Amino acid sequence: MTPATTTDKFRALLQKDSVLAILVFLACLAIYLPTLSPSVVLGDGGEAQMLSSVLGVSHPTGYPLFMLLGWLFGHLPLGGDLAFRVTLLCTVSTAAAIALLFLTVRELGGARAPALAAALLACAAPRVWMHASASEVYALSSLFGILGIWLLLRWEAGKTPLWAVALAFGFGLTHHISLRLFAPAVLVFLFLVDPRLPLRPRRWLPALACLLLPLVLYAYVPLRAAHFMSMPELDGRVLGVRKVVASGLVSPFYFSGGAIGLILALGYSGDFLSGGIRLAVIEDYLALARAQFPLVVAAIALVGVAALFKRRWRANVLFLLIYAAEMLAALQHLSTVGEDGDHFIPTFLLTAVWFGVGADAIISLLPRRFLRWRQWLRPALSIAVCALAIYAVVAQYPQALKRRQVDVVPGILDQPLPAGAVLTGDWIYVTPLRYRQRVEGVRPDLWIIHANPEGTRIVMGDAITERAPLYAIRQTPAGFRLLPLPVCDSSVITHPADAGLGPAVRWRGYDLQPTTAKPGDVLPITLYWQAVAPIPKGEDWTTFIHLLDENGEKVGQVDQTPGDGFYPPSAWQPGLLIADQYELLLDSGLKPGKYKLVFGWYKGGERLSWADGLDTRELAQIDVEPR
Repeated sequence: MTPATTTDKFRALLQKDSVLAILVFLACLAIYLPTLSPSVVLGDGGEAQMLSSVLGVSHPTGYPLFMLLGWLFGHLPLGGDLAFRVTLLCTVSTAAAIALLFLTVRELGGARAPALAAALLACAAPRVWMHASASEVYALSSLFGILGIWLLLRWEAGKTPLWAVALAFGFGLTHHISLRLFAPAVLVFLFLVDPRLPLRPRRWLPALACLLLPLVLYAYVPLRAAHFMSMPELDGRVLGVRKVVASGLVSPFYFSGGAIGLILALGYSGDFLSGGIRLAVIEDYLALARAQFPLVVAAIALVGVAALFKRRWRANVLFLLIYAAEMLAALQHLSTVGEDGDHFIPTFLLTAVWFGVGADAIISLLPRRFLRWRQWLRPALSIAVCALAIYAVVAQYPQALKRRQVDVVPGILDQPLPAGAVLTGDWIYVTPLRYRQRVEGVRPDLWIIHANPEGTRIVMGDAITERAPLYAIRQTPAGFRLLPLPVCDSSVITHPADAGLGPAVRWRGYDLQPTTAKPGDVLPITLYWQAVAPIPKGEDWTTFIHLLDENGEKVGQVDQTPGDGFYPPSAWQPGLLIADQYELLLDSGLKPGKYKLVFGWYKGGERLSWADGLDTRELAQIDVEPR
């Protein structure tokens, strides 16, 4: 026999699905890595990155497995900062899920080319890619979902024991409780494959034990919550909010629903499993689905649904039931909560699997129908489906780079804030700020509370009573700004003034830095007011700020009710000094020269006069320079 050459060995190696799956995994890593957010990200991702570093208690379901794995990845020598390394956990999870998707198509009888194409299409789906490049829980959920499906198919074929399937789903439930939506489909599939299974407890009892055993990890939630609540520095409240919650270390859901309520996500279950579906949401879903794949993918996936009934009809029943359950729950969630469709990810992954089966069916069938072109038709079709997948990756790459989150909350904690000050803001901005506190050690003396404007007004009542410094985080065209509620020290006013705005309010001055700008810039302006008497409800007004050229013509303006939704005039307490922030956008075509800012007030379309009879008052001079 002729000894096998290196080339022969390499070709033989590439014939192994396990080797190809590893190559798919590595290819996904190579695609995703340049698009990763380099540090802390906004929203839930920022929370996951911070809590992984300290093993805190997240929002429902607590995600104990993610926290533990995130802590592990955060301490591995993988480069970047801790936040980046936690994101790598999501990247690795997504790449592994895509590799398992390739193996799933192969398990269903698909050839290598359509299986590779299906994997690359799933890799390129924007919603999948998004969670591979920023720290989110959905990547690990996708991994366990695909792993469970692949193992189920292997169990049907007699290649994998049932306990291994159960163990995969058990760890999946330890991570994301939404995998319970798989349960009806899995039970039906088990019965279809082995109708006598319920009568054989020796077969299913070990599997049940393996399903339940990982759930012990949920003990993490009450144990870690108790740990943080035992800390003396986190005992008590700040402005009516538990310190352990204001610190971000334990989710407020732990106290509203208890450990069981948080673990089972009882506050979300009603949104997920009940309620109607608005027709407008169907349109939103269709738009989202079209953005995931080229349109031809959906058509080929429908061929795959039909073909799979002939190949492995039980597997197709499993897929259809999972698809239906996930679709119904995600549509209901979208209708009631209005989130942007992350819960549809399992349906997108199943679509990719069906595409692989459908593409394989087409590649196998057409050469039989057209024997004359059989020799070249099959490889041509294989190349075409792979080219389609590569096109999807290339087309999505620029968008993935744009989604990178870089320096997400610049400058907020670098401002000269008093010790012990409280900041309130939207969830997406609060979590990366807490990361900077807990991981980077920046201003750990501050308290950062998640609150909408209504919640901020509630907290403000305590701040006024306790004379505590409180600031609302505002994301504006001029960047992040902190709005003091109220102003504790009048010396912060850079341009003091005193003028009456009717009998109940006085204008105390303004801030404007700088007074030199260029076309397209945004001017951050702060006006200061003080109520000298109660303002009746319904007497709120709108303030206008106009930019006038040298001829007195208006070339820019901004109008806003004072307080920007946080503290309207009718709520002002007499004696409090109120900061009122505005952002004035300069037109990009504005000519260089000198301009004047004037301001005034109106109500119901009627301009009102100042106490001295004027209806406008000059604020400042602005020099506009060429850009």
